[in-house]
Amino acid sequence: MRVLLTGLLLSASLMLTGCASVTGVSEGFDKSVNAYNRLLRWHEIDSAGTTYMAADQQESFLRQADLLRKRGLSITDYRILSSRCLPEARTGEAVTEFDYYILPSNRIKTISYRQEWVYLEEGKGWKLKSGLPLFE
Repeated sequence: MRVLLTGLLLSASLMLTGCASVTGVSEGFDKSVNAYNRLLRWHEIDSAGTTYMAADQQESFLRQADLLRKRGLSITDYRILSSRCLPEARTGEAVTEFDYYILPSNRIKTISYRQEWVYLEEGKGWKLKSGLPLFE
């Protein structure tokens, strides 16, 4: 009886630990998506790229960010339309909408931006696999 009780307690604690890590991964996803989009909104594109871009995409992202900055891109607002985290697969996706203008025009345009995220182990957290949208 004692062995059975110990086994049940051990199983329950392992299940709770598993659920807690899945919840932590999901919460980390939401925080990363919000922080990344907030950085873009406040013209911190380089910081967004170095913090949240996957290593193999970072150079390309920073080149594109530099071109957008030279073109006079200004993001005026953003909305996260949807987000979906799949903790078991260590992936997630978000769809956002940005309101922006490119100087010398003052006409506000809106663009949808689909973001593909991946969770990296070893404390690296959530990283973005998709580049910036084509602001035209």
